[in-house]
Parts: sequence; structure tokens; C-alpha cells
Amino acid sequence: MNTDLNYDQVIKLLLKSECDSFIQQVILLLQLVHDEIKEKSLRKSDFVFTQFKEGHILITGIREEV
Repeated sequence: MNTDLNYDQVIKLLLKSECDSFIQQVILLLQLVHDEIKEKSLRKSDFVFTQFKEGHILITGIREEV
């Protein structure tokens, strides 16, 4: 089952993990998020993440104010 997550939930999963490859993947994902925050004036709460049943976490949406 896929699970929708917010930024804080992704951080909690990162801190709980003991798997090096998962930690590296999430750190790279969060670096991308922070680059987008700086470039496009977004907030952490604008990002929607999904953790797939295989364990991978991806950005699956960005909420942008109109």
C-alpha cells in the first residue's frame, strides 16, 4: 500500500531508518526539495510525498498558490 506523507513525516522516517541506502535516498530527495524551496519560493508544506510499498519515497506533488 502506498502512503502519502508530509515533510515532517519524511524526516521522522529518515531519523528512524538504519538502512544506509534509504538514508542516502531520502537525503538526496530533501536536498532537491530545499533547492526548489530556494529557487521557487516554496515552503516545506507545499510538497506532497508518497512512500511506495517497496519503501521508496518520491515527491508526488507540489501545491502552488494561485
